[in-house]
Amino acid sequence: MSFTGTLPGLTADDSDRFETALKKFVGARELPLYKMMAYHLGWVDQNGEPEPAVVQDRSHGHLVLSTAKAVGADNASAMPYAVSVEMLYNFLLVHEDVQNANTERNMRPTIWWAWGPAQAINAGDGIHAMARMSLFEQRNASGPAADPRYISMALESLDNATLDVCEGEYLDISYQERAAVSVAEIVTVARKHGALYGVSAKLGGIAAAADDGVIDALYKFGSALGTAQNLNIDLQAQWPAEGTERTEVQRGRLQSKKKSIATAHAIENGTPTTRRRLGEIFMKRVLDPADLDEVTIILAETESRAFAEGKIAELADEALDALNGAGLSAEQQQLLAESAKLIVGM
Repeated sequence: MSFTGTLPGLTADDSDRFETALKKFVGARELPLYKMMAYHLGWVDQNGEPEPAVVQDRSHGHLVLSTAKAVGADNASAMPYAVSVEMLYNFLLVHEDVQNANTERNMRPTIWWAWGPAQAINAGDGIHAMARMSLFEQRNASGPAADPRYISMALESLDNATLDVCEGEYLDISYQERAAVSVAEIVTVARKHGALYGVSAKLGGIAAAADDGVIDALYKFGSALGTAQNLNIDLQAQWPAEGTERTEVQRGRLQSKKKSIATAHAIENGTPTTRRRLGEIFMKRVLDPADLDEVTIILAETESRAFAEGKIAELADEALDALNGAGLSAEQQQLLAESAKLIVGM
């Protein structure tokens, strides 16, 4: 499951300031389109009326603030970038819900289920445009953060991360129609998706006007932890926490025949009988609950869960190793290491 708390190193006040900035940015526009966005972000009901906030994953925006603080920037310098990357993440969620026909997210109907797929795609694209617009709020900042060179670097980084995720989605979807997918291919897809956390950490460095070496180290840190988290999300969908059932989003990922590192390991290392059984399942148009149970049984036979958990741990270590090149104090490095473990879900 996604992390929904406040990352180590940030205070409750930091978290509140971020949520307020996010609300202000979306709420500055009056068209009902923006009420749909506010609904998705958890602040209002389907009629646009305020309701108790639905606790959601804000770890992308929080990571911007955390890395910025670690390298010496204040919240004001990092806030437009934190809002930007959080909007980008939610743009991707809206499109994922349409793509996988998720009728529910965060225990509420998804935008497409409530307003139809056409409006959901429109709202998602609007959220993406606003993610880019937020970067230009830095023109109102003081000091190095307002330097056009850093703003340009931030925009390029955000767009490159978006392209990486789109490439990952393309590969992910193409693999749905293949019975055999390798471990290396799955890791490649996960690294594409990991770019979103990579740019989150990088934007924190840009907000602090850090040197290129520090910014590069922060990107590698975020990218590796994002890769690990992406692989672990699939693992958690296959094996929900004890005493819980799969969420609508988890079922959507599995029933759309999304391959995980565990299934790829079973395909590569299973017996001919195992591979044939998996092939028969994954050649179906849509998987039903019985198919998902069958896949889980096969993965137990091939000990693929242990392999996947080992790979995720390797990537988490890769993220922590990258921090060694960021020139951080021991305390700040430890706080970011704790944040990485929470985000990955270890």
